[in-house]
Amino acid sequence: MNLKQALSHPFFQHHFLGNTVRAYFDCVLTILIGMAVVWILEKLILRWIERLTRHTQTTLDDFLVATSQKHVLPALYAIIVFLGVRDLSLKTSVVNGLRAVVTVLVAVQGVRLAVSIAQELLEREMARRAGAESVGDQEKKSVRGILTLIKLVVWVLAFVLVLDNLGIKVSTFVAGLGITGIALALAAQAILADLFSYFVIFFDRPFQVGHAIKVGNFQGEVESIGIKTTRLRSLSGEQVVMSNKYLTDNQVQNFKVMSRRRALLVFDVEYGTLEDKLRIIPDAIRYIVTSFPDATFDRAHLKEFGESGLRFEACYFVETPDYKRYLDVTQEVILRLRSRLGELGIAFAYPTRTVHVIQG
Repeated sequence: MNLKQALSHPFFQHHFLGNTVRAYFDCVLTILIGMAVVWILEKLILRWIERLTRHTQTTLDDFLVATSQKHVLPALYAIIVFLGVRDLSLKTSVVNGLRAVVTVLVAVQGVRLAVSIAQELLEREMARRAGAESVGDQEKKSVRGILTLIKLVVWVLAFVLVLDNLGIKVSTFVAGLGITGIALALAAQAILADLFSYFVIFFDRPFQVGHAIKVGNFQGEVESIGIKTTRLRSLSGEQVVMSNKYLTDNQVQNFKVMSRRRALLVFDVEYGTLEDKLRIIPDAIRYIVTSFPDATFDRAHLKEFGESGLRFEACYFVETPDYKRYLDVTQEVILRLRSRLGELGIAFAYPTRTVHVIQG
C-alpha cells in the first residue's frame, strides 16, 4: 500500500473540530518538513559556513552567521508553522490572529537584524578610523546616538509594513505622518540643525572624544559628542556645552592631530642696550631652547623698533601635541631667558609715556 492509498483510507476522512484527519496530517507533515529543512540549514549548511569563516581574516562573516542564527531562524520557524496551519478550516478571526502574530514576530526579528548589522558596521568603521581592532566606551556612546535614530526609522517602517500586511489602509496614516513630520520640522528647526550637524561630525570626524580643540576664543578637551550638543572641558576646569551646529558653522582647530606645537616668543628690551649685548640675545635663546630634549630651535632675531624698545622675535617647536607640556616648556624658556638677561644686565622694556608739563 502506497502513501496515496493510505491517505484515502476512511479514517483520514473523519472530521474533528471542523477539519478532516487528512487536513491535520497535511498540516503536521508540512510543519515537520519545513522544520527539517530549517534544521538542515542550521546544523549542516550554517555550521559548514561557520567552520569556513573561522579561517578567514575578517570577523564580519562570523558576525553575519551568528546574527542569522539568532534572528533569521526564529522567523523561519514562525513562517513554517503559519504555512502549515493556514490550510486548515479555521475561523477567519483565528487565521487573522495567527497572521498578525507571525507578521509581528517576523517584523521584530527583521528590525533586530537590521539594527545589529547597522551597529556592527558603524563600530567597525569607527575602529578602522581609530586604527584599533575594537572601539572604546566613548566611541560606543557616539554609535548609540546613530543607532537611536536608525532604530526609530526602522521601527516606524516596520510598523507601517505590519499594518499594510494586516490589511489596514496605511495611506491616511502615512499622509498624516508626513504632515506631522513637516509641522515638527518647522517647530524644531534648531534641534534638526544640531541633529544633521551631529551626522556631519560623526562621519567627517573633524574631532573625536579626547581631542583638544579651539573654537573661536574657547579652547578645551572634547568629553562627549551627543546628538544635539558636544561637551568640552575647558583649561580652567569647567564644562562647556556647545551646540553641534555651532561647531560645524565655525572654524575648529584640532590640536590633537598635531605632531608638534609651534611657540612664538616676542619681547622688547630697552633702547639703551649696547649692541654687543643685543647680539648675545639670539644665541642665549638658542642655548635655552636646545637644553630641552623635546624642543627644537627655529630662529631668533632682532626684528624691529617697537614703541617702547627694541623688539626680538624667537620661534621654536615643542615636539609633542600635549598642550600642558607645551606650556611647561614655554614657561621654563621664559623664566630662564629672564634670568639670563638679568645676568647680562639687559632690561626688558615696558610701555612708558613721557608727559611734558608746561607751566604758564
